[in-house]
Amino acid sequence: MTLTQIEYILAVAKEQSFRGAAKSRCVTQPTLSMQIQKLENELGVVIFDRSQSPIIPTKVGVLIIQQAKVVYGESMRIPEIIQTQKLGLVGDLSVGVIPTVSPYLVPLFLKPFNQRYPQIEISISELTTSHCLKQLEQEEIDGAILATKEDPKRFVQKKLYDEEFLLFANKDNALLKKKAISISDINLKDIWLLEEGHCLSSEIIKTCHLRRDVSQLPGHLNFKIGNLESIRLLVQENFGYTLLPYLSTRKLSQQEKKLLRPFKEAQPKRTIYLTMRKGFLKEGIVEALKTTIFEALPPEVRV
Repeated sequence: MTLTQIEYILAVAKEQSFRGAAKSRCVTQPTLSMQIQKLENELGVVIFDRSQSPIIPTKVGVLIIQQAKVVYGESMRIPEIIQTQKLGLVGDLSVGVIPTVSPYLVPLFLKPFNQRYPQIEISISELTTSHCLKQLEQEEIDGAILATKEDPKRFVQKKLYDEEFLLFANKDNALLKKKAISISDINLKDIWLLEEGHCLSSEIIKTCHLRRDVSQLPGHLNFKIGNLESIRLLVQENFGYTLLPYLSTRKLSQQEKKLLRPFKEAQPKRTIYLTMRKGFLKEGIVEALKTTIFEALPPEVRV
């Protein structure tokens, strides 16, 4: 078994096509097919079911591909180690960031990271949690900044920070008469949440022990809101309240900050993670990003 053969079976598994795999590896299809056939003969098993379209691995093929990813990933660490020793941290890094984190966190660390590591080209994409996980598995991004705990068998997660939620209410809402509120004060009929599919809404519902009932919406309005700024302005100009993560409140005006209330006990919060797929490469660059993010956080979050 050679690294080239391992590379070829991983390409077929990803492209689900011998033709596509050959194109991605810049070789002819007969060359790629011959090497995979040679490996199958050597192992005495069939790795891919060629009767299917798109091509899928056999049961034993699935197991072989899982191990092949580990072997190939570890082999790629050798040139990474050599490059780092010779040149320092050099290369590229693509990161997905969920929309409820991106506008408030990325501006804090992007400039310091660029200044400290000018030889690293970093690409940031704003993606929902599900899209981040999909692109991680398809190796389209190197890492993702998420607010959800993922399967440790599939992903490696490094905690970045914990972030508390604050209540943000319309100026006429009765909850603003309190200096601090309790989770028991929260009523689903009055709270505005992001549309289904955003992990922030799920986290708030879970933390505040709320039930999601689409017949109970503020003002009986079925308004699908996709970002925090829209939901904040809707509350500010109309009625009801929402919960905002702390970092999103730092740039509010003094008047807007008067509409915020903390929780007096059992503060709802979320944990933000830097997430990579198992066997990920670029460990040095990822660790540099983690350190830069931590140092860029405001002191009250960096605990």
